[in-house]
Amino acid sequence: MLLASTALHGAQAAATAGAVPQVAQQTGTRAFAIAGGPLPGVLAAYGQAAGLQILYPTDIAQGLSSPGVTGTMAPREALVRLLAGTGLTARFVDADTVTLEKPVSGSDGATMLDTMTVQGVASGDRGRSEGSGSYTAAGPSTSATKLDLTLRETPQSVSVMTRQRMDDQGLNEIRDVLNQTVGVTRQQSAALGSDGSEIYARGFAVSNYQVDGIPRSTVYGFGDSISDMALFDRVEVVRGAAGLLNGVGDPSAAVNLVRKRPTPTVQGYVQGQGGSWNRYRGEADLSGPLVENGRLRGRVVGAYQDGDSFIDRLHERKKVLYGVLEADISDDTLWTAGIEYQKHRSDDASRAGFPLFFADGGRTDFSRSFNSGADWAYFTHDNLTVFSDVKHRFGNGWTATLNVEHSTREYDGLLGYGVRGTLDRDGTGMGIWPGRWNSTLQQTSINADVTGPFELFGRTHDLMAGVGGYYAKRSGLDYPLWYIDGYDTSISNYYTWNGRIAQPTLNPTGWSQTNERQMAAYLATRLRPTDALSVILGSRISRWEQSEESHPNDAAGTADKRSENGVLTPYAGIVFDVTDIWSVYGSYTSIFKPQDYKDVAGKSLDPIDGDAYEAGVKAEFFGGRLNASAAVFLIQQDNLAVADSGRFTPDGGQAYKAAKGAKSKGFELELTGEMLPGWQVGGGFAHTTVKDASGQRLLTYVPRDTLKMFTTYRLPGSWDRLTVGGNVKWQGDIYNGTGSRRTEQSSYAVVDLMTRYRITEKVSATLNVNNLFDKKYMTSIQSYGYYGEPRNAMLSLRATW
Repeated sequence: MLLASTALHGAQAAATAGAVPQVAQQTGTRAFAIAGGPLPGVLAAYGQAAGLQILYPTDIAQGLSSPGVTGTMAPREALVRLLAGTGLTARFVDADTVTLEKPVSGSDGATMLDTMTVQGVASGDRGRSEGSGSYTAAGPSTSATKLDLTLRETPQSVSVMTRQRMDDQGLNEIRDVLNQTVGVTRQQSAALGSDGSEIYARGFAVSNYQVDGIPRSTVYGFGDSISDMALFDRVEVVRGAAGLLNGVGDPSAAVNLVRKRPTPTVQGYVQGQGGSWNRYRGEADLSGPLVENGRLRGRVVGAYQDGDSFIDRLHERKKVLYGVLEADISDDTLWTAGIEYQKHRSDDASRAGFPLFFADGGRTDFSRSFNSGADWAYFTHDNLTVFSDVKHRFGNGWTATLNVEHSTREYDGLLGYGVRGTLDRDGTGMGIWPGRWNSTLQQTSINADVTGPFELFGRTHDLMAGVGGYYAKRSGLDYPLWYIDGYDTSISNYYTWNGRIAQPTLNPTGWSQTNERQMAAYLATRLRPTDALSVILGSRISRWEQSEESHPNDAAGTADKRSENGVLTPYAGIVFDVTDIWSVYGSYTSIFKPQDYKDVAGKSLDPIDGDAYEAGVKAEFFGGRLNASAAVFLIQQDNLAVADSGRFTPDGGQAYKAAKGAKSKGFELELTGEMLPGWQVGGGFAHTTVKDASGQRLLTYVPRDTLKMFTTYRLPGSWDRLTVGGNVKWQGDIYNGTGSRRTEQSSYAVVDLMTRYRITEKVSATLNVNNLFDKKYMTSIQSYGYYGEPRNAMLSLRATW
């Protein structure tokens, strides 16, 4: 970090001392129709329309307005008109990148450039949200099809959680980001790092995670459900099936975390946070050129967090470090390499909440802070990932990309959570579930693809083709779980229990290993029969295989292998531009997911087939600064496993049979971006109903209706240093169980507030108050209860340069 800092300082000084050579800007003309307004939003719309990357420090654009531009002209001329009256100048640093600068006068009367920090789009990531100040996508997204498509051009529902919104709401973990995403529901029921929480979308669990578009294995432990957000520029959530790029998974949603990239000029920040329950966090980010000509750039991000919780005794901490280099091997070839490390630990951690009923059927009434974990229980995760990619731009508009990534992980959970048995009124009858999980995981992924335009019948179309795959392995010692000879699991008095109970001796009972491979070829094209009509067609052919071995110390080992060959996953979509603002669309996608259930012959059931149909309307206002969408959807699952009553597998287990599965249908409304100058909004409403083949409602513990809306407003005039905001998160009622053991959580709303004050041009303070009215509600009522966070606050102090 010291070496990088020195190099950055030297490069910045050199750039300031000497003139940077001009690079030939884009030629030709384009049609522009960009309304006037606050300069950051106008520049975002211009960058999208011109296909350019606009880099500038946030502070030089604050409070400035642009007259906009309309007409057909060269991108350079349009930019000059946009900047009229702002006092800013523009400079091309390469063929696709423009920086904005504010001339200042030196003491000797000479004109020099103000020290630059970068906000905007990095050369390797045109969709970058950092520095845009917006709650909507700053550029194209590839998460659905790997084609460069804007939200309006994508025939699926895509939500983008931008860097600005994550900073404004203080969303430091992926679970918090998803909890604020339209159409996504988090069922929090345990400490961070356990498997006691689930994410749902459109009625099904979310198991598909990507990082920079690289899919993660679905083997236990590979999900990125505990990722810290300091490393990431944005999160893109594609709702519905995403089989074209993932292959294996559920037709719920795919979550793509997009890493931060180095910037052509120097920027950075340090931030400190302190809040309720002794929570403290420090974060730093430094980025910029490492050599004088700017062809080698670097970025370093670090974060440390430590704190308690509203849950008694629970203590969580994490360490995060990220470094990435980006080099211009040639004018057309970009090489990126990086390393990411995250370490998470939760102590006195439970895997569940508290019992909902007494043994006699009556309802319990525990405090929100009750902790059912033993005082020696913990969860740890160590994740190390190295990655590299090479992008080459050909002269005909085509781009070839090669991605390689290797991830090594280790999880270790010492389990001891007191929800065993049935609770009597006198506090007896309960015990703990003890055990240990410990495994090492590795995944190596390779993907190669090409994208570009082609001519057909006198019109220009787009094509993407690629191949890729991964090999994933989980291996580790097996330890006793749940039942341990000679160990007393009982809790004498559940009401007064403070987690103190003898720690069991857990010696390895053997070892086990899981191997998973997936290889695929995929293809997608956007055909443009007319200027207003786009037809997107794609397909993926996959091979998947998984083998499992188990080797107990005192018995012969067992092995099982399954595979699926030639699985075809189609994709089809259509988008029609009704006007320059409004579009209508429809799409069909599918996905498959292997399952472990067996029939009476001991054979695994065929994979679940998921099909998703979606139709809707999208709008893009103010040149893309405000996006709106409305969608209806239908998801069907076949080969869903149901118990084959009275029949058993050869090993004596319950036999299952494949049946026509569940059906999910509903609608979603979303609005993100700038409503008026200085007024940002992000959120929407979602409704989902899930039923089985007989019409019986499923997942009654997941809300059918949710409303999420966050908004901020930067005050005008002499009050422009102050930004105020608020958030409302409402969900409908949920229930679980039947008869006297039916649990209900009525509909409720949680209100959050935020305010930010810009102390100086470089220093700001932000206060977030969550659950302002201290609403008491449960986030999970499945097998056990778990409460949401009470009222809490976090104060952040940030300095940028």
